[in-house]
Amino acid sequence: MKKLLSSLSQNIKSLLKKTPQRKYLVIIGILVIALFALAYSYQEVKLFNGFLVEKLNEKLGPHLGYNPKSHNNPCFNIPSGSVRPVFLNLEDEIKATDLVWREDYKKLPVSAKKLIRKEVPPGIEDYEINVAFFDLNNDGVDEVFVNNRSMGSSGGQGFLILENQKGKWKEIALFTGSFIMINRWAPKGYEGYTVIIYWFRGGGADTDQVVLAYKNHEYKRFSVTPVPLNVLYSNDFQKMILDLNWMCWDYWN
Repeated sequence: MKKLLSSLSQNIKSLLKKTPQRKYLVIIGILVIALFALAYSYQEVKLFNGFLVEKLNEKLGPHLGYNPKSHNNPCFNIPSGSVRPVFLNLEDEIKATDLVWREDYKKLPVSAKKLIRKEVPPGIEDYEINVAFFDLNNDGVDEVFVNNRSMGSSGGQGFLILENQKGKWKEIALFTGSFIMINRWAPKGYEGYTVIIYWFRGGGADTDQVVLAYKNHEYKRFSVTPVPLNVLYSNDFQKMILDLNWMCWDYWN
């Protein structure tokens, strides 16, 4: 036994010395730890996405396959409100799905359609472009909201907002992730336009809450805040995300 312990002691001492073998062992150890961390992260994301899809099935039934030729596919047409929403109280929130998305894209001015076509890939038909109107600054003139799956990614649906500025149409916001609008406050130094809040998730990355506020003729990122895990996995947050993203969560996340 003494000989065995002495032999082990000698081997341990040799490993503790600064030798090439020790360096390789350290590198291998770091790689093993990194692989375990990556596998754990992947499993967490997979479980989270699987949970959301399961909840969607419970709430809405089995998802329909995406068919760009179908006008009735619920994963092609964003749900639409029946009446253009307005803020009645400071506590009101307006979701993307509250807007009336039945407006005719073809009736937009040519200059506005050109801006939209810059963001929509070739091959997208006119009827696949969803358009809604909302007055973001209470000046009596509506801004144009545009939605199309092709503008989105793994982080959510894509949205584009256009504004007519002194007779010329300009892109004032382009973002990925379904949103709500609030009218309770405007950050100091920003103009009195409706504040837009959206939640973005890039693949397996963290979920960020992004606040957009209007300044210098366009919406800018006022803040970007990672959603803490205890909030991300809470029932209230998951329900909100499911409600905001209607039936298409598992197609782009």
